[in-house]
Amino acid sequence: MWAGAGLVCLAAAVTVWMARDNVHTDDGPIDSDVFVSNHGRTLTTVTSWMDCEDKPDLQAHESAHGIALTEKRKWHGQRRSSDSCHNPHGGLISTSLDKPVGDRKITDGVTGEGITTFDDTHFPYPRYLPSGFAPADKAIGPNNSLGLPNPVSSKATWTYTYQRNPGKGGQVGALSITADAGETTPTQGTPMSFSGHAGRLQKTSDPSWTAVWTQNGYTITVWTDDPSMTDAEFLRITQSMRN
Repeated sequence: MWAGAGLVCLAAAVTVWMARDNVHTDDGPIDSDVFVSNHGRTLTTVTSWMDCEDKPDLQAHESAHGIALTEKRKWHGQRRSSDSCHNPHGGLISTSLDKPVGDRKITDGVTGEGITTFDDTHFPYPRYLPSGFAPADKAIGPNNSLGLPNPVSSKATWTYTYQRNPGKGGQVGALSITADAGETTPTQGTPMSFSGHAGRLQKTSDPSWTAVWTQNGYTITVWTDDPSMTDAEFLRITQSMRN
C-alpha cells in the first residue's frame, strides 16, 4: 500500500516537473507604439501572441531619469515546432507606473532604442457614440481584424477602437480612430468639413466608411466597419470629435 502511494506521488512530481520544464519565459521587445494615459501613470501598447503562448505582460522598469519597457512572454512546449503554435492573436497590454512619466525618457528594455509615445491629452476622443459601443481590447483597422501590432513609428501615433456589443454575441461592429503626428492633406473622397476642419469622406466598401482630416498638427482618420451603423450616425461621430 505504502509502495503504491509512493509511486503515485513520484508520478505526480514527475508530471509537475515536466509541465514546468515545458513552460518558457523571456523578455521581448516592444512591438508597437506606446500610449500614455491616466495623467501619465499608465502606458499601453499593442502586442501579438500565438496559441502556444500566454498573452504577454507589459513591464516597466523605472528609474529617476528613464523608463525601460519590456514584454514578458511565456510559451508552452517548443514554440517554433509545436503543432499548437498557430493562429495569431492581437490585443492591448498596459502597465501602471509608480509616478507620472514626466520628462523621463522611455526606451525599449531589450533593444535600448527610444520610444516615441502618444499622450492621450492630444487624442480626439468622440463625444458621441451609437448605443452599444464600448472601448475594445484591441486596435482594429482595415485589413487588420485581429488587431495585430503595426511596426513602431518614429512619430507619435495611436489607434483607439470601439466595438458594438463586444463579448455579447451577434453582429460586432468596429469603429477606429487614428491620430498621426503631422498634417497630411487627404486627396481621396468627397470634400467635407469636420467641425471646421477640411477633410475627405469616402465610402470604401459596404458597410465601411473612412473620414480623414487634419487638425492641430495631427492627421485624423476615422474608419468603421459596422453593418448596423447608419450614414447619419457615422457623420455625427466625425462631427463630435474633441479638438
